[in-house]
Amino acid sequence: MLKKMLEAYNGAIYPLDLYAIGMLHRSQALIDGFCDLVKDRNLLCAAPLIRLQLDNALRFYASFIVDKPHEFAEQVSGGMPVRNLKDKENNKMTDAYLVKKLSLEHSFVEPLYEQTCGFVHFSNTHIYYSMRDIKKDGTFTIPFSVKDIDNKDEIFIQAIDAFKSATNVLLKYVEGWIITKDNPQEVAKLAKELLNNKK
Repeated sequence: MLKKMLEAYNGAIYPLDLYAIGMLHRSQALIDGFCDLVKDRNLLCAAPLIRLQLDNALRFYASFIVDKPHEFAEQVSGGMPVRNLKDKENNKMTDAYLVKKLSLEHSFVEPLYEQTCGFVHFSNTHIYYSMRDIKKDGTFTIPFSVKDIDNKDEIFIQAIDAFKSATNVLLKYVEGWIITKDNPQEVAKLAKELLNNKK
């Protein structure tokens, strides 16, 4: 995907390319770490990486809902938090806003965001995962291992599916940028037609 993007439009480089390079680099690092943690059955450490990959998808999606994507990319590259910038409709692009907006296209985004935040911020999720064999009389076992050997493989398969879904959303928008970059005349023509249809 990175090679395809860098070769698009005769190798021209735009601010959004630099934004995407950072995003894809982070994404690759998350994929690598996530795979190692799943192999190690360390769900408590793997699950927050799903949230970080979703963060990549949300923040690249943000570049599609602003008036000037390259200006947006330059501002973020200069240190401006995405949450302080506004979209075409003049809404601040907070996580909550981006999650709601992206959920209109991908319904899994909002529940996945909420669920994975429970792994990022200390919550009842961590308390639950620190105990095993909870009995009605209140007794329980404390595992002295980060390996999640008690959970069945299905929970890891669900985590892998969630990570893959977040990755696919990111790649969908990167692919959209590549198509836009490589076909500026066609995109301008389409934008003009859409504008005329609104009138």
